[in-house]
Amino acid sequence: MKTSHILWVIVLVLSLGKIALAAGSSVSNFTVPYTSYTFDFWGNAVPAPQAYLPMHKITGEDLGVGSFRGANDFHVSSAGNIYIADTGNHRIVMFDRDWQFVREISTFSLDGIEHSLAQPHGIYVTEDESLYVADTGNARIVQFDAQGVATRIIGEPKSDLEGAFPAGFTYRPLKVAVDGIGRMYVISQDLAEGFLSFSENGQFRGFVGAPRVTPNLRDYIWSRIATGEQRERLQIFLPTEYTNLALDKEDYIYATVYDDDDGEGRDKVVRLNAQGENLLKKAGFHPPRGDIQYASRWSKATRKGQSTFVDVTVHDNGTYSVLDSKRARVFTYDKNDNLLFVFGYRGTMHGQVENAVALEHIGETMLILDSRQNAIFTYEPTDYALLIWAALDAYDRGDYQLTESIWHKVLELNANFDQAYSGIGDALLRRDEYADAMYYFKLGNDRSGYSKAFELYRRGVIYENFTRVSIIAVALLLFAVVYRIVRRRMLQTAPSEAAAAVEKSKATNLGKVRHLLGRVWEQIKFAWYICLHPLEGFYKMKYEKKGSLGVAMLILAMASGTFIFSRQYTGFIFNTADLTRLNVPMEIASVVVPFFLWCGINWSLTTLMDGKGTFRDVTISSAYALIPIIITMIPLTVVSNYLIQREGAFYLLGISLGTMWTLVLLVFGAVMTIHEYNFSKTVWTCIFTAAGMAFALFLGFLFFNLSEQVYMFFNEVISEILFRT
Repeated sequence: MKTSHILWVIVLVLSLGKIALAAGSSVSNFTVPYTSYTFDFWGNAVPAPQAYLPMHKITGEDLGVGSFRGANDFHVSSAGNIYIADTGNHRIVMFDRDWQFVREISTFSLDGIEHSLAQPHGIYVTEDESLYVADTGNARIVQFDAQGVATRIIGEPKSDLEGAFPAGFTYRPLKVAVDGIGRMYVISQDLAEGFLSFSENGQFRGFVGAPRVTPNLRDYIWSRIATGEQRERLQIFLPTEYTNLALDKEDYIYATVYDDDDGEGRDKVVRLNAQGENLLKKAGFHPPRGDIQYASRWSKATRKGQSTFVDVTVHDNGTYSVLDSKRARVFTYDKNDNLLFVFGYRGTMHGQVENAVALEHIGETMLILDSRQNAIFTYEPTDYALLIWAALDAYDRGDYQLTESIWHKVLELNANFDQAYSGIGDALLRRDEYADAMYYFKLGNDRSGYSKAFELYRRGVIYENFTRVSIIAVALLLFAVVYRIVRRRMLQTAPSEAAAAVEKSKATNLGKVRHLLGRVWEQIKFAWYICLHPLEGFYKMKYEKKGSLGVAMLILAMASGTFIFSRQYTGFIFNTADLTRLNVPMEIASVVVPFFLWCGINWSLTTLMDGKGTFRDVTISSAYALIPIIITMIPLTVVSNYLIQREGAFYLLGISLGTMWTLVLLVFGAVMTIHEYNFSKTVWTCIFTAAGMAFALFLGFLFFNLSEQVYMFFNEVISEILFRT
């Protein structure tokens, strides 16, 4: 975008004043048959102003070249010329940037032989206006020069290596792209090995960028136990197919991947280098998969609605837009894969597309090819989209003051736009305003940016206060040493008087309280002893009655409070919970319910397995086993507010150690020692207890679900009776 264009946008917005648009309810929403939205950090769809408005529906009749028939691809060259692959009419039609007809190619002559195109599905135009056509029906690629004269034909790929192509492979090129040095990449129908790569002289070089699928644990286990026939039908380990591709200015390949499964664990968009390595940053809230709420393995109803990307176009500033044929929506992402805006919908009303097959852009104008309506739909950016483009352009040029100003204007239009807050934070970070940058990064839920700003802010604070903190620390250390020395001498000089004072204090009410607190403190010290010596500690608990049910319930309450404290006050970088939805009773239940499920089911099982512990013993010992979680999570929660992302391994290590410590105490203390089991019997008891807990939870969910359905049934019956009467 030119600087004059940016200034024009700013002047336009300033002339409008402060526009009080409620997110997603702008006037444009009432003039187009679709709404716009983005996704927040937690995957919720949040409304947004319209980014693009439908302008024109362009048909072949409008352009004077007759009706298109099943057009499958089009391409806008760097000079602005538009090429359309009119598949059903077996031709390529070219127009200039003003949509004036230039030429039509359906037949051509090469080396004195006449040829005809047959169902061309894909086209690509290089910088010098050389046209490459995927002549699908003839199984070849045809190259034309800038004047439309055929220069060569690249036929089927050949290889001397046995097994270079899969069995039964039939070459049917669908899409083609050519980089700056003449290397050609071809997508062939029903080929899952990646792109066919050809050298600049047309020689087949091999496959590039096979999209691999990493199986999850469930799929891997199933593949190991499946029968031979089931394993043959199992397709999850096979690469999926590419649907389209485009090249950016640096000749990186942006490609869309066909995925009809669940959308989990597979990239729907990739950015490949010449070696086929995926370099997509995926630094946004969610991978670029379109409508993320449909990417669910477990719901068949929603799985049918996941996005299906069929084309991608790359803009000059590194952003890219992808076309979802499922709903004819366009999703635009920045170079870090943050979703910027969404527009479009499938239908037959004005501005809606029935069968979206290709996407292109001319400047900021978007074009969608509809193969069913045989038309090209053009969409123009609103002020909202123009401001976003201007902010990205200003940031790339290093004008961070202007970037911040434009993002503020974007927020006036859409206060839900997290990327605008992050954009302001980035601009402030570049200007060394770290505290303000942290504030905006937090508003934008940008934990990576917040970590960068906090690292620099923390370094500055340490440099400024190092001397002062060192002096205070040394003074406190000297005070502690002197206090211990003085106190020791006082006790040595008058031990009898000190003992008498202690006995006298016990007779008072305050003394009784202190005595009670002392007993509680002894129990807490015993809990700490159990943490360090689990076998001896649980033995004393069982046979010397060292444990206390009251202290056990206190520890359980402390554990519940610890989880609430951690959920609320863990540092922003490591806390991904939505604090606006924090439910204290549910947090308490998430600790108390599993705890008593463990105790009840463990005691029930061990009574059938010659266990020596009572329900009281199991409850007390299990509660004491929670001490490591308390003593690790509280300090780690505090420390997490002063760590950056790179130091997160220490935080996670501490949490893991505390959890493992608790599990060890449960296994070796609350089960092995209390019930007097050997190791193997202890392990099996724990496994059966966990299975019993899972079954009990399943029954509980089933009961509540059925209860809800019964309630809804009677509610409908009562409502119907009341309505009828």
